[in-house]
Amino acid sequence: MGYTKWTDEHKNMVIELGKQGLSSRKIAQRLFDEFGENFSRRTVSQYLSTGSTNGRVRTKYNQQPDTKVKDVQRGTEIVINKDGSTTSTTTIENMNREKAKDIDFVLRAHGFAPEDWDIVSAKSNFWQQNSQEENGLIDLCQSKITVKPKVDNDIKRAVEVLTRDIKPIKVQQTISPSRKRNLVIPITDNHWGITHLSDVQDKLAELLDIIKQGYGTIVIEMIGDMLHSDKINSTETVSGTVLEDVDMPKAIDEAMQFTEAIVVTALQNANTVMIESVGGNHDFDISYMFMIWIKERFKQDQVDVNNRYRTAYLLGHVLISIQHGNVNRKNPAQILANECRNLWGIATTTEIHSGHLHFDKTEDQNGVVFRQFSTPKPSDDWETMNGFVGSNKLMYALEYNDDRLKVEHFI
Repeated sequence: MGYTKWTDEHKNMVIELGKQGLSSRKIAQRLFDEFGENFSRRTVSQYLSTGSTNGRVRTKYNQQPDTKVKDVQRGTEIVINKDGSTTSTTTIENMNREKAKDIDFVLRAHGFAPEDWDIVSAKSNFWQQNSQEENGLIDLCQSKITVKPKVDNDIKRAVEVLTRDIKPIKVQQTISPSRKRNLVIPITDNHWGITHLSDVQDKLAELLDIIKQGYGTIVIEMIGDMLHSDKINSTETVSGTVLEDVDMPKAIDEAMQFTEAIVVTALQNANTVMIESVGGNHDFDISYMFMIWIKERFKQDQVDVNNRYRTAYLLGHVLISIQHGNVNRKNPAQILANECRNLWGIATTTEIHSGHLHFDKTEDQNGVVFRQFSTPKPSDDWETMNGFVGSNKLMYALEYNDDRLKVEHFI
């Protein structure tokens, strides 16, 4: 897919629509409607925040891509690197050695806003050249920098949202020896931001009714992609894939309300409550901070906060491993046996729980039961466009005795 330069007409329209309060995604759609060209949401967002377009928009399908763009007026060359960084080379007049040490000055000279970009590396070469306009020598500098978008603002915003006014909640627990069975509640791929409380309130009410039957141990499995984005001020996956815009502060708030309803009800109706967790491909970093909030909020629970891609626990004589499902897909049973040999030897039943693919599947492989859970979230734009709309929108609750699954609730 090839690229051509932005025009003044493109830029003026972006500025005007931005003043009207339209999101980057909606502006990109309006540009397509007007010009028949596909502008990425990220490029539109970058132009609104920095005034830089990286000089390109998508054009004909069969053209070859060219990642180098030259601005004739400024003599600037920009290269977009595979790791997400941007390298800019330009010639700057009257830049001395002191100015070359001023990070903000250098960023602005290359067209980058200092509040949005960090310099990874910088190199400056100085020389003098005769000038016809100045009738003498002028100082010139060739400056080459590599920059990356700042993540500090997203991290600070995430910490602020997740840790504001955390007060441990005290729940009145009743211990009952008559509670023999255990309950596992797998929570995966809720994608808060796409999902809202109104979408799952009936399912949540049904789940709480099941919890109120009372259990010896309740395990809440957080299997990843609880939140749709790994950032606050933009909507992106862990790998940087740009997604449709969602309101992340609101998504976090609704995720907190949903989680608190389940945990509080579990504490009221179980002798022991455990919360196990792994991150997903959409929210690995931010889910780690979310688990810190859970640990601080519910100190009566046994909360496992980790940055691993898989974890395992023993429930009676049932060994259960959880992993999101986007990695370790080749032979997870063998990996579990190697990493948890002691638990493997104690268990009479072994299960591996995952999500990620958004549809329900159960398979017995040589005695290890693989349970892949669906998602309760409504279909997003990408799923609708590609026709991935047929899976059942489910939540689950699994009842176990000491050595095996006895009841499976499809909610």
